[in-house]
Amino acid sequence: MKRLALGRGLEALIPTGGVSVDDTAVSAAGGINAIVEIPLDKIRPNQFQPRTVFDPARLAELAESIKERGVIQPILVRPADNGYEIIVGERRFRAVEKLGWSAVPALILEEADNEMVMEMALIENIQREDLNPIEEAAAYYRLITECNITQSDLAARIGKDRSSVANSVRLLSLPKKIQEMLMDGRISSGHARALLAVPADSDRIELAEKIISENLSVRDLEKLVYTDKPQKKPRKERLRSAQLSSIEESLKRKLGTKVILSQKRKGGRIVIEYYSVDELNRLLELFGVLENF
Repeated sequence: MKRLALGRGLEALIPTGGVSVDDTAVSAAGGINAIVEIPLDKIRPNQFQPRTVFDPARLAELAESIKERGVIQPILVRPADNGYEIIVGERRFRAVEKLGWSAVPALILEEADNEMVMEMALIENIQREDLNPIEEAAAYYRLITECNITQSDLAARIGKDRSSVANSVRLLSLPKKIQEMLMDGRISSGHARALLAVPADSDRIELAEKIISENLSVRDLEKLVYTDKPQKKPRKERLRSAQLSSIEESLKRKLGTKVILSQKRKGGRIVIEYYSVDELNRLLELFGVLENF
């Protein structure tokens, strides 16, 4: 099956102007697909939908717009279980459902595997900046682990650099409590990335709560993480010096993944994290170790 050039967007696949049930469009996967009215009870949500939160106010605004102007852009579906599964356009589907309409205009993509569905749902939301950082990270992780896509390939498909994808996925290693703070906007992505440099989850949560209670900026937080002496911490767990932090950051940039340096009374240790088999292979190749296996 021919892959979609997702970096160019979905415009080549989905018409953006007004449509009628008699219009047709040629899909990037091949074949002619008619835009038809499909009963809502024959349609199910996208099982790979990266968005987990649908803002009620924005959904109401969309419903009002559709009520006034109709569905200007059809949803995209694929055949599934005696009906259809949404690929792109779940907000439009929900808005039409909210209006009490019985059907919605849709473009049927006859050949679409799970990987394509995940990619298309992800890219639509990224293009419209609708995903919160955790939803985006979770979508990247599913594509990497379930579809065996490397971080580099994924980055190329969505028009981002590999380090952006890697840094996004790293957010999933934060405690659930901090992920929830990030999802509802109580802390920013910059705060979350700074918290990744803190080894213990309990300390991460304590600092996250401090961000909210004291309205700390990302810069304020970085000073606490990298330079200030922590409160009520044993001496052996003191925060690292500015020099060690600088070395750690250099290693992170060089390796493209999370690196932790911890100094002991004599010597120390370096911890390098990876998040998939592909990521491990990339690191092993970088170290010149892969050829020995």
